[in-house]
Amino acid sequence: MRQQLERLALIYHPEYNMDLGPHVFPARKYAMIYNLVKEDPKLSSLPALQPAPVGEEELSLVHTPEFISDFMNLRYTDRTMYSELPLNHAIVRSFCLGVGGTVLAAETIENYKYVYHIGGGFHHSMPDRAEGFCYLNDAAIATKLYLKKYPDRKVLFIDLDLHQGNGNAKIFQGDKSVWTFSMHQEDLYPKKEKSNLDIPLDNGTGDKQYMSLLEQALEKIRAEFKPDLIFYFAGADPFEDDSLGDLKLTFEGLKNRDRMVKAFADSLDVPVVIMPAGGYARNFHDTVRIHFNTIRVFASLI
Repeated sequence: MRQQLERLALIYHPEYNMDLGPHVFPARKYAMIYNLVKEDPKLSSLPALQPAPVGEEELSLVHTPEFISDFMNLRYTDRTMYSELPLNHAIVRSFCLGVGGTVLAAETIENYKYVYHIGGGFHHSMPDRAEGFCYLNDAAIATKLYLKKYPDRKVLFIDLDLHQGNGNAKIFQGDKSVWTFSMHQEDLYPKKEKSNLDIPLDNGTGDKQYMSLLEQALEKIRAEFKPDLIFYFAGADPFEDDSLGDLKLTFEGLKNRDRMVKAFADSLDVPVVIMPAGGYARNFHDTVRIHFNTIRVFASLI
């Protein structure tokens, strides 16, 4: 067991837990995921690293100066308003820390097989504007920094959130170093961008069909792209009782999804940065449970 756990590290900061009031985005989930890990006798010894916030230099690798200025100076404009979130100093700091966390995860992966970043996966953010609860695109910025350090390497995005990772698809279109794969409910936000591989799902898609399509997609990627690093967006929102979606994955189906991604990465001997991304279950504790189960899968506990 000890050998398995040494393969997994966590990234977390208490300031991820933004006070959004009565908002559909459950920002308080981050502390609850972390606390479940620390209370679990089989996981409590996992290393938990704390990031520093990034600054404008790192943000400018992806985002435009105009958007960065609006965001950092709390200006409510066409560039910031589509976040659908408040904009204040605490939220700016939380997002800058969140980007720092994914950057740290991509650095830490040199020493670990898996790094779970509690607080990452803001995949809708565009270079010039916020979208869908996402002010800053943490994985895109981390990828730019990673490829700047390792220009000969390649990065794969496996996005299994309910919603298409439209921000990442847009940012990396035409970039041969990055392959974007998104499997998502089609009849739903956002306006779709073109990923390297998109698997649109019909409303009502359940465990069996989902796993078959995912297996086929991963085999296609295996044949066409050889990554050195995987960013895995392990959204909880394909869950059958999610308030924003109409997919029908069960708790067991979501665990099998995570197991399939882990087995795929292991077969290629490629490290994985895992991020919780979205999750809006009608019972808030179901969202937390799904994210916690992802950690347990990558710790080889379930």
